[in-house]
Amino acid sequence: MGNGLKREPRSRGSGTGASVSGSSESRIPNPESLQLEHLRRVWQTLGRDDPMWAVLSHADKRGGRWDPEEFLATGEVEVDVQLAALTAGGWPRARGLALDFGCGAGRLSRALARHFERVIGVDVSGSMIEAARRLNADVPNAEFRENASPRIERIADASVDFVFSHITLQHIPPVLAEGYVAEFFRVLAPGGVAVFQFVDDADESLRGRVFGIASNRWLNPLRRVLWRRRAVFEMHPLPERRLLDLLERHPGLRLHDAFDDGAAGPGWRGRRWTVVNEAPSPLRIECDGYVLFADPADVQIAAPLSSRRVHEPHVERAMRELLHEGDVVLDIGANIGSLAMLAASLVGARGRVIAVEPLVRNRALLARSVQANGFDQVELVAAAASDAAGELELRTHPSTSNSARPAAAGELLRDDSGRSVRVPMVVLDDRLAGLARLDLVKIDVEGMEPLALRGLERTLARLRPALLSEFHPWAIERASGVAPIDYLHWLRRFHPAFTILHRDGTRERCVEPEDVMRAWRDANARAGLGDRLHLDLLLEPGDPRGASA
Repeated sequence: MGNGLKREPRSRGSGTGASVSGSSESRIPNPESLQLEHLRRVWQTLGRDDPMWAVLSHADKRGGRWDPEEFLATGEVEVDVQLAALTAGGWPRARGLALDFGCGAGRLSRALARHFERVIGVDVSGSMIEAARRLNADVPNAEFRENASPRIERIADASVDFVFSHITLQHIPPVLAEGYVAEFFRVLAPGGVAVFQFVDDADESLRGRVFGIASNRWLNPLRRVLWRRRAVFEMHPLPERRLLDLLERHPGLRLHDAFDDGAAGPGWRGRRWTVVNEAPSPLRIECDGYVLFADPADVQIAAPLSSRRVHEPHVERAMRELLHEGDVVLDIGANIGSLAMLAASLVGARGRVIAVEPLVRNRALLARSVQANGFDQVELVAAAASDAAGELELRTHPSTSNSARPAAAGELLRDDSGRSVRVPMVVLDDRLAGLARLDLVKIDVEGMEPLALRGLERTLARLRPALLSEFHPWAIERASGVAPIDYLHWLRRFHPAFTILHRDGTRERCVEPEDVMRAWRDANARAGLGDRLHLDLLLEPGDPRGASA
């Protein structure tokens, strides 16, 4: 490589973990996308012409006859009754985020905002979203989003305390509707509840038999005549057995209640499901200006944070000194996001935080924290940083959010409750080739720092950011196959000196790599830990000319 780092040979996996886009096949419309586009056109017209009647189509309210206050009051009654029944059973466990799927003009979103810290209403129709914003302009904790996708975009996994959908799925073709229910299950937080209504089939009445035989293709002309409108909403059964099969694929979820629902009107067998997530709820930790979610079983990071102690106060202090509004931060090994959230709070909405984290469970907590704080400036990269694409084996454990390569795993990760997972690797130079600014790199990857930074070498040389790095020689030798002293000499190519951030708050400046190694040995000797204590290094940008390479 010609960069002063020598390491032992290692195997590289074949997978890249990168998504493939831009093929000609991806531009061919599929049935799902065609159905969604038709659905959006219909509801765009309905929302433009008479949004409140399109939501509650009472015969005497057609033609703009709904009084807005009367219309919105119907949502309050419906939500209050539903939540009263759930609360009696202890659900939902938290009242953080509610999702109103198929929000229409926002009558249910408004009511939910009285009970939850934040409400997001989503709808396929832009005109409906505009109506919802007009009618609810005085509700500061309600946000309305157009969702032009067969998935529910921009909602983190396991982050919603209450999912509510009423008289919506019945108007959506079954393939799309089933996909949206799968999304309800994806976003449902531990301790959360999803309540949704759908049409299982036509009923046994004469009207129902007609509906069961005649398709929307034949019924729509009749609807257009009766409603005196070109755009009419269709009815689509979603077989309950398909939802039961879907629920079986989510072992943490349970069907809490299911009963017949008459909201679809005569001729249809409507059903209402209540699904609960029985998994243990994460800890919600109030920090200085932001919140953080953590696994209560995490003894190494969540435990100190939950007791109002900072996990690494000496590192946090340095970040507060270094970062300013508008800065760009790269967090390699973001874990659950304790430092990424701090960075986001410091750089503000004009800044940017790129958080690299390979473990799914950590990213889920990190994404939930991002969403809860409204930190749109945070971007997640789902991979381990290295100097080559491929796959990597890591050891994990239920009692910690940390992970490591097997050779660098400590006692906890190696015990019988630990397990191995394979994660994709990313070369950050490739991922960040278009980045115009980088103010700080924070890296803590359990000994893989030499490999991760070698994959960032061009960016370091081009943008000269400050660097906050864990330095753990024991782990570096085992995880990277690199001599720690060689790693320090390599860093001198970009930074003229090292500042050791000691745990007691003192700082020690070292110009030569040998001085850093000596300080590491002294710190371990004082702690009586042999070679298992790491240092935290701060390397500030400067002219490295004259430094040994």
